[in-house]
Amino acid sequence: MIHNEIEALKVLLASQEDVEKWSHGEVKRAETYSYRTYSPEPDGLFCEKIFGPVRNYQCHCGKLKGIQYKGLTCPRCGVEVLPSSVRRERFGIIKLASPVVHIWYFKNNINYVGLLLGLQAKAIEKVVYFVSYIVIDPKQTKLRMKQLLTDEEYRIYKGEGYDFVAKKGGEAIRDLLKMIDLEKMRKNTVEKIKNGTKQEKIYAVRLLGVLEGLIKNNRRPEDIVLDVVPVIPPDLRPLVPLEGGKYASDDLNELYRRVINRNNRLKKLIEVNAPDIMLQNERRMLQESVDALFDNGRRTYPVLNSSKRPLRSLTDILKGKEGRFRENLLGKRVDYSGRAVIVIGPDLNLDQCGVPKEMALELFKPFIIYELSKLGYNKRRAKELLENPTPEVWKALEDISKNYVVLLNRAPTLHRLSIQAFKPILTEGKAIQLSPLVCTPFNADFDGDQMAIHLPISFEAQTEARLLLLSSHNILSPANSSPINGPVQDMVLGLYYLTFGSKGKKMYSHLLDNPAEVELLYERKKLGLHDAIKYFVDGEKIETTVGRVLFNDKIMENIFSDDEKTKRFKFINETVGKQQLDKIISDFYSEFELVKTGIFLDNLKDLGFKYSSYAGISIGMDDVKIPPKRKELIGNGTIRTNKINNEYNQGLLSESERYRKIIDVWLEVADSVKTAVFSHFAPFDSLYMMANSGARGNKDQITQMAGIRGLMAGPTGKIIEFPIKSNLREGLTVLEYFLSTHGARKGQADTALKTANSGYLTRRLVDVTHELIVKEKDCALQMIEPIRIGDEIVESLSERAAGKIAAEDVKNPYTHDVFIHKGDMLNHDQAELLDKFDIQKILVENYINGVVVTPILEGGSVVASLGEQIWGRYAAEDVVVPQKIKEISVNSDDAVNAVISESITDKATGEIFAQVGDIINKTMLNKMKKHKIKKVKTFTGKPHVIVKRNELIDKQKIEEIEKFGITKIKIRSPITCHSDHGVCEKCYGLDLSSRKMVNIGEAVGVVAAESIGEPGTQLTLRTFHAGGAAVADITTGLPRIEELFSARSPRGKALITPLTGLVEIKEDKAKKTITITNEKNEKAKLVTAGDKKLSVNTGDIVKVGDVLSKGPFDPREILEVEGVIPAARYLIQEIEKVYKSQGVDINVKHIELVVKQMFNRVKIISAGDTNYYEGEVATIDSVLTANRIAKSRGGNIACFKFLIQGITKAALSSDSFLSAASFQETPRVLAEAAIKGKVDLLRGMKESIIVGKKIPAGTNFKFEE
Repeated sequence: MIHNEIEALKVLLASQEDVEKWSHGEVKRAETYSYRTYSPEPDGLFCEKIFGPVRNYQCHCGKLKGIQYKGLTCPRCGVEVLPSSVRRERFGIIKLASPVVHIWYFKNNINYVGLLLGLQAKAIEKVVYFVSYIVIDPKQTKLRMKQLLTDEEYRIYKGEGYDFVAKKGGEAIRDLLKMIDLEKMRKNTVEKIKNGTKQEKIYAVRLLGVLEGLIKNNRRPEDIVLDVVPVIPPDLRPLVPLEGGKYASDDLNELYRRVINRNNRLKKLIEVNAPDIMLQNERRMLQESVDALFDNGRRTYPVLNSSKRPLRSLTDILKGKEGRFRENLLGKRVDYSGRAVIVIGPDLNLDQCGVPKEMALELFKPFIIYELSKLGYNKRRAKELLENPTPEVWKALEDISKNYVVLLNRAPTLHRLSIQAFKPILTEGKAIQLSPLVCTPFNADFDGDQMAIHLPISFEAQTEARLLLLSSHNILSPANSSPINGPVQDMVLGLYYLTFGSKGKKMYSHLLDNPAEVELLYERKKLGLHDAIKYFVDGEKIETTVGRVLFNDKIMENIFSDDEKTKRFKFINETVGKQQLDKIISDFYSEFELVKTGIFLDNLKDLGFKYSSYAGISIGMDDVKIPPKRKELIGNGTIRTNKINNEYNQGLLSESERYRKIIDVWLEVADSVKTAVFSHFAPFDSLYMMANSGARGNKDQITQMAGIRGLMAGPTGKIIEFPIKSNLREGLTVLEYFLSTHGARKGQADTALKTANSGYLTRRLVDVTHELIVKEKDCALQMIEPIRIGDEIVESLSERAAGKIAAEDVKNPYTHDVFIHKGDMLNHDQAELLDKFDIQKILVENYINGVVVTPILEGGSVVASLGEQIWGRYAAEDVVVPQKIKEISVNSDDAVNAVISESITDKATGEIFAQVGDIINKTMLNKMKKHKIKKVKTFTGKPHVIVKRNELIDKQKIEEIEKFGITKIKIRSPITCHSDHGVCEKCYGLDLSSRKMVNIGEAVGVVAAESIGEPGTQLTLRTFHAGGAAVADITTGLPRIEELFSARSPRGKALITPLTGLVEIKEDKAKKTITITNEKNEKAKLVTAGDKKLSVNTGDIVKVGDVLSKGPFDPREILEVEGVIPAARYLIQEIEKVYKSQGVDINVKHIELVVKQMFNRVKIISAGDTNYYEGEVATIDSVLTANRIAKSRGGNIACFKFLIQGITKAALSSDSFLSAASFQETPRVLAEAAIKGKVDLLRGMKESIIVGKKIPAGTNFKFEE
């Protein structure tokens, strides 16, 4: 083992012997502390004899004091002399007078006791809680084994002299579990799986998993019944003295007290031979008190404290947001941190932040003390100096802070760019200063936002922060590779003003070619900022403005060194708004490296602020100009609606037609008013410039201010037909004001509700993908080794290599003869030789399938082009440009020797006399003329490959693909990747945040989850900016995303044909029944709502997969009918559509990673010669491995069908029980893991953090070339 690291974690059901081994003594009394001496009571819940001394190295009575007595036991009080920290580690024990059943195993989602005994949950509860007897041995009577008897029946049978054994409570359950012969039961269960009914098979598969776990780990089912209860260490359930002699106690102490009191009372009753009815009652109460201790929330009436709050039991301590897993193991508070309000730092560079001096003094305290100690101060004096800092202290702080970077984090931390590293600049004042360029990734503004600051301590942490987290290294968004750091608001406005086109003034007569000359003329007021000039650049004469020349000159300052003077960026000769800026930054990043882009952004920021100040753009009431045409347009709208209402009153229109027409009229009017408002603005009007540049606001908001507010949505979301004719400048009437409140309220409510939903979605996405890490360069060529835990081999090389294809020759290390040739499929014997010859690794090759990608369409328009989906990915097969097809006359000279592209048939006889690919000769030509064929389609040119298999598709390749009009390409995808518990570089493609090859160890799963989850929150929070206008918001979006990721059957789904055959439709008022009959007379019935429109009629013939009605598809049906790749592709396309409709750009590879996890499980249909059973659910990787081994031995493989799991279910069925338990349903996951003896190999990130390991990703990824 390396560095004493945990390599795997196993959890088992503890037997009585195990619990007694952990224990350091029996807790016999319920007392805690003595109220006289304030010391722990002997044999009580805090006893020093059992749990260790309260004071360091000092026994209870004080006879042995000091470290010299370590390990000795005091002869007077019996306390061992040890450090007091052992009170966090030592367990005690309570020996129960009557056995009790563990509540997790009979009152959980799966009733394991019922499963093992073949009884209903109700029956088990009746026995456990002493309501009914259960027959354990019927002997020679007519009673059945495991028959339940009421008290009355029991008395009657006994009274009649029946000789049988029946018991109640934990004892009865234990006796029954003891009788189980696990091996025999396993045999019977396997038989049931093969020959049982459908219901029996489901039960048997579930039971078999439990039996195999118990047999494999050498455990007995009766361990579910407890004779002893462990008492956790006292420092984990503290009792804290308060003022006035009171104590604040942990709830567990109260729950343990109840168990001990009831147990002691039961012991006494047994001693005095109390009546059976009293004993039964006391035993039931003991069972209930142990239930409450283990899981108080699961009981019908939980135990309450004095303020009527349920007590926190052991289960409550583990589960939920405040539980041990999520609160303490996955989220920890750290020192060397602070938080403060943020303010803008316009002078800061992209990679700098302003840290208040007082805060830095606290953050760097130990380092400053060390520096001062070099100057001769002792520790105490140095601390005093820090209280009242002197110039030496400030000098030391200045010197130290130059060598460190700090991390800034703004909550909510929705994606990895919410934590970035900056070089600290010490500032006066009490607020952290932040560069305005990084507001977008942090989603920060300066209206009172706070940020947390952290100081990485170790050299490694500082190096990581500098290289990976520095804000100037995180310019591109990991979600879509577009620039995320960049100018916003004032800066955009300044740059827009600077580059705005000429004011229509006369062109300056001289030709200029030097920016310095242009600047001089501007400073001498010979030229204005927006004056048109002729300018000579890159060898050509162009017309531009003074501002644009200054813009192109200033943004390139300090970027190129003297050696790089020949390098240039293109001359930008257009008005620059937000969209243009994003493109400019993106192009600059592609052309030059990261560091230069950082300087480029700082130049843009400085220039933007400078010219937005020069422009002096402000906003006042007079800037909101109301167009004169407005009244006329609204008047026309009123006349048209009156006309529609009159037609309705005359009975010419229905209610729905009237409503729809009125809505259309007002939407049209609002559009006309919008056009009028913007044509009324002058180009340099401040409001127009703000909206047009993308600096602040949009056209709709300005229309509401100066034009018309338009139609509003009511509380149900239905559009109110009376529009708000006023605008915000004029003010609203009382009625209009109240009409507009619906939308505003809905916006506020949505914001609150959807934030929670979106956060939960992100959490589920992270949970399902966190184990996906880039594991290797190419899964088509894999280096495989045995899997080890410590020194133990869990999966040998022979098991891993059997059935794989060798990618190179393998030699016998002793004779150097080749015993496996390159290209051989390893059979069982060859694989066994690998272990025999102690070969540690072998290179194998896999066949890579890939996924066919086409443009994503919505209603005929392209939502996501082919280019944006395949950029930065690898081709799974050659992309070939086909030959062109040309139609030629049979009489032309070109006809002879031409190659036919379409077969030619004799119309009379149906005989094909020319096939595709045939070369036309004279005989064939005469035949064509004879059959009166005038024209024929032929190939011209040669097919050629534009992208080779396994080649990267870059921008140039995409241009070529688009030029040839190719609309379908097969690319490598995470969905078809062969890497174990991860993906490979080739199947993932480029890292979107750097546009370079993704690094091995990159946590692509978490990046994908954040990229999908973060905009969910953004979109949700964006609703209230819409001001309540009658436009759809994310309400359509987020529920649809959840529906897709949960793989639920959508409402109003489309019908898909499961058979090829003849259609017959029967309909009544409520429903339509469609029956499809194939040639073999097999029938498939589909039922849909009576009002559903169908695209087929009775008598039509349909094929498998044909769509019979409109609506969204059910992904399960696509999986059933078309297979896993079409179902996955459907989900990806639908999710992409929802985000694109909201204007959010997410690269499809992120969605592919999540979808990969949703299709990770399969259900066994027939087991073949593998160790699986029919109906068993397993991961696709494990089944394919088992099939390979079976095939290598010449056996039959298992047949299976893919399952689709929603992300919640996929996260809960993770191979790692720690990951699943820390997600949801903690008691169920842990109970199952313990009874099956699961092993967690700590492959993902959550498990590693829980056990205190570094995560197996990034700089800690163990990769062997």
